[in-house]
Amino acid sequence: MGVVTVKASPEFERLYPRASRSATECAMNLVRTGDMIVSRVAEILRAFDLTPAGGLVLSVLADADRPLPPHEIGDRLIVTRATVTGLVDSLTRRGYVRRIAHPEDRRSLLVTLTPKGRRVAGEFRPVVHQYQRAWFEVLSEADRVSLLRLLGRVQESLAAPSLSGSSAGARRSPRGHSRPAGG
Repeated sequence: MGVVTVKASPEFERLYPRASRSATECAMNLVRTGDMIVSRVAEILRAFDLTPAGGLVLSVLADADRPLPPHEIGDRLIVTRATVTGLVDSLTRRGYVRRIAHPEDRRSLLVTLTPKGRRVAGEFRPVVHQYQRAWFEVLSEADRVSLLRLLGRVQESLAAPSLSGSSAGARRSPRGHSRPAGG
């Protein structure tokens, strides 16, 4: 069965006069595409006993020129400190990373790859990148460049302060009522 692009109802703009049917379809299809990519990456990484988030942590550490504090890993992945702690705990149990004392601040810890973690990162990353190439071969190089430019514009718009004055968390509805993100 082929994949069907998510479409909003033809009545969408009548039901939601201050909305855009095409904008909603774009958002819905970006989410669907992202979910499909994450699902495919998860399939690949299962063979390495990793989740997509765990693979990202190993990739960040593999690309770093030094051990990193957990907050820096979180900043690079745009996740919370608690999420990083859980990921590092899981990767430590698997023998992929270890925590070491910070040489200048005894209250802090750094995270570094173990030899096993470096080996696994070196094994899974080329495989993932090979699949990414295959997934996007349906687009020409020019199309991929255009897609990146368009996605960048959307990301910049989303990073701008929302109606409530922040780029995350609660936001105001068009009528001024606060509501949680995603609601």
